[in-house]
Amino acid sequence: MTTSEEALAFLSGLHAWKFERGWKGTTGSDVRIDDVRQVFLRMPRPPGRSGDLPQRILADHLRELAEAGHLKPSAKTDRERKAPLPLSVRLTPVHSVTREISPMPVLVSELAPIEGYWYLPRTTDRIRAAYEALNTRLHSGHRGMRIPLRERALQIFGLHPFFQQPHHPAEKLFDTLDAKPLFSDRKRLLELLNAFDVDPPLLSKDFRSRDLVKNHAAYHEPGKGSTLLVIENSTTYWSISHMLGHIDHRIGHVAWGSGVTFQKSIGSLTARDRISDIVYFGDLDPSGLAFPARAERYVGGLRVRPAFELYDALLRLGTPSGSLPKEAGSTPERIDELVSWLDPRHHDQARALLLSGRRLAQEWVGFDHLSTTEHWYADVRDT
Repeated sequence: MTTSEEALAFLSGLHAWKFERGWKGTTGSDVRIDDVRQVFLRMPRPPGRSGDLPQRILADHLRELAEAGHLKPSAKTDRERKAPLPLSVRLTPVHSVTREISPMPVLVSELAPIEGYWYLPRTTDRIRAAYEALNTRLHSGHRGMRIPLRERALQIFGLHPFFQQPHHPAEKLFDTLDAKPLFSDRKRLLELLNAFDVDPPLLSKDFRSRDLVKNHAAYHEPGKGSTLLVIENSTTYWSISHMLGHIDHRIGHVAWGSGVTFQKSIGSLTARDRISDIVYFGDLDPSGLAFPARAERYVGGLRVRPAFELYDALLRLGTPSGSLPKEAGSTPERIDELVSWLDPRHHDQARALLLSGRRLAQEWVGFDHLSTTEHWYADVRDT
């Protein structure tokens, strides 16, 4: 069916009205029928239809344009008996979006299978950025010691501009990245990265004794002291717990804080646990600083203090990323309140970090660093 010149002229006017209000024409856009009617009434009356009701002429135009695919009327109408009109119409895009694909870099031999996937439509910008960062890492020839996968992910993606954006935390990238041909082959990927998976610990208690001795799970006793060291994330919990099994110390307990869970789970401590000191290490971001401060209300007067040496290492070793979601943005007053929990020697650095909208993931203090120095646990060793 041929669309009339009058209907096309009306469509042009409707497009112009929408463009004036910021429409780019690259996506569909809804227009209320009241606005459609106002655009129509400014148009000249079609010749030969001077005696027709405006509503009937508009209904005919919309029918023609819908049949030609220029717009889609809503299913609901105003129920006008002679010439019902839709309550809104959705304009069809008029411009196509040309998606620029970044050129494929010179790949190391281990990534040669990627060549056939780089320019495929289903390969997203996120996947290409991940391939690119991994390729850069492999080109450097630096494999490093075998460490947990999240720590390796931070080393690989933590400096790449794409993963400095919100909602792309570099340390968690491999958690969801499963694209073919490489990221879907977990065993091959771990071999290539010289890394290994760390599963979150199983939360449990051992009821074999009256004292409810905690087993080697989310809460365990590596030494005989009375200090409880709490680690926010499971990977760093594994790295620190593993190291404490190979060094001389008297840290009595290590716990996985599990993010926001720590704020209330710490309340499960009793006098039987013989905890005299609680030390915390987490991400340097608004939530990571809020968790330990809020937890203090649940532990009966015990202060939750920062692990100074671990935070000091994080500020020295870590590369900040701009991955704070918008809702995490804080006022300068709120940031001052958050950083006040830290040791005063770290206030200025932490304040500047949060004011810039960036964060430091605690995985920057990884197994490779912990294995080369004993200084990191000097302030929590329970001597």
